[in-house]
This record gives sequence, C-alpha cells and structure tokens, in this order.
Amino acid sequence: MDTDLPRKRAVADIVFAYRQILGEPGRPRSLRDFAADLTNAISPLNGNISHQTIKNWEDRSNLPHRNLLRQLQVVGRGWVRDFATDMLSAIDPERYDPVTEIGRRARQRSLEETGPFKPRYDKRYISGN
Repeated sequence: MDTDLPRKRAVADIVFAYRQILGEPGRPRSLRDFAADLTNAISPLNGNISHQTIKNWEDRSNLPHRNLLRQLQVVGRGWVRDFATDMLSAIDPERYDPVTEIGRRARQRSLEETGPFKPRYDKRYISGN
C-alpha cells in the first residue's frame, strides 16, 4: 500500500484547484503555463519547474521536494507563495498549516478519501459545494 497516498491526493487536489482558478472559465491553466509561472517566481534562485513535473504532481506520480516548495515560499509572491505553503502543508502537515481554503479542503479530503480518486472529475472541489 502506498503510505504517501493521502499526501499525494492532497497535492493533486491543490495543483488541480490552482490551475482551475488561474485558467479561463471552464478551462484550467495549461500545465506549461502553470510551470512557467512557478519557474518565473523561482528564477532568482536559478530554479526550473517543468510541465511534466506539474503533471506528475497532479497525477499523483511524485511528491514535490520540500526544498523546492520552501524556495517558492520565500521568493514567491501572491498566489505562488500561497500555493507553496498549501503544498507544504499537504506533504508535511505536522510543520505547516494551509493558508487558503484550497489547502484546508485538500488536507481534510486527504484524511477522508479512500481508494483512487481523480480530482479533475469532481467539480465540487473547486466550487466548495
């Protein structure tokens, strides 16, 4: 059994929600554009985040590295900082608290959900209904 599943689920939910919010109505921000936004934020530290990395997070293939998220948290502004903090709260809930409703819902759902789940099919996650 994958002991990281609750954390992977929360990470996937957070990535999905931020892409939805930053995209056009009915269309999430593309993986490439979302990755470019994060890369631009971390560029002072010569960081780079690929669209494949974002896809792997959203598909629950990999968890993000804490150091990368900490860097985004330090140099990022606005939604980038919120995103990084919410992601840290998903992978290290003993140390970090979510700063947005997205992070709070993702953490709560990660504790409640069992079995496979693709957040992109559950529009209630975005609307909060």
